[in-house]
Amino acid sequence: MVLSLFLGAAPQSSFSDSATIPAMPVQINITLRQMRAFLTAYRLRNLTHAADAMNMTQSAMSAMIRQFEESLGIRLFERTPRVLRPTKAAEKAFAQVEAILDNVNALGADMQDLAEVHESVLAFSCAPALSAGVVPTVLAKLHRAAPEVKIVFYDAGDSSLIKRVLDEEVEFSLGFFQHEPEAVASTPLVMDHLSVVCRADSALAARERVTWEDLVSEPIINLSRGVKVHQLISEALSTAGRAYRPAYEISFIHTALALAAQGMGLVVLPGYLIKGNPHVGTLVAKKLHDPVIERSLLIHTRQGHTLSAVAVEFIDMLKEHLASLG
Repeated sequence: MVLSLFLGAAPQSSFSDSATIPAMPVQINITLRQMRAFLTAYRLRNLTHAADAMNMTQSAMSAMIRQFEESLGIRLFERTPRVLRPTKAAEKAFAQVEAILDNVNALGADMQDLAEVHESVLAFSCAPALSAGVVPTVLAKLHRAAPEVKIVFYDAGDSSLIKRVLDEEVEFSLGFFQHEPEAVASTPLVMDHLSVVCRADSALAARERVTWEDLVSEPIINLSRGVKVHQLISEALSTAGRAYRPAYEISFIHTALALAAQGMGLVVLPGYLIKGNPHVGTLVAKKLHDPVIERSLLIHTRQGHTLSAVAVEFIDMLKEHLASLG
């Protein structure tokens, strides 16, 4: 690192007593290594010992001190075969150089502390459908592996998820749909397809292959927060000859699945979302055909943002967990 120090001289009188010319600062380019070499030589008063302490040759140590002196424009040591004798300039420079290096070391320590705090916090937002099943399972695994990590996550509607990312309240968001803002980067984590969730003992669950046409006469429980999913279902059912009129409008996936578990209706969503749900023994997810509608689970970040180490670890665990669900 090269430091540019500006030393100002005292103002000097000009052509009259009433006018002065401002002093021009003198720029000095020195390096931290030169300053450390100077401090070491000053304390040890011996070039050989100072070179050993700095893990360099005696000639390199001598050259570094000379460069430091040349940058300052003044001799700092009187050299003899055995001893380095500090000059008066060295006596004055020592305290200032020591203070500069102390400040640099303090800056490094503060930044390291800040980095460690940043690395020990996992802050993200996710769709409620994820927080109701797969995400808690992965968070528990992360906590067992790294109990020191503070976890902050929000489950909210789609627009709120992205707002928290853009406002830098969270590092990333997990959701199902692309977003328009240029400031958002969306990356697929896993690909799945829309499935119908029904009771395991129902006639629909017994079918080897389930199509959208099979849902025409069935009551469907609609997740009212999922406007875009609503559109997908409506389009798919229209091709099967049915207008989409949900039997129930529900805000939360837990409630929708609880109703489905009681045989009150069907839920359409990506199949992996019921994994880890309390009703998973009662319910099954059957892939819907004609057409098959694929949905990606996406991670949304600010453009240009590099995920922290703990975020990368969490995402890797999430992908591994989703892959294990089949």
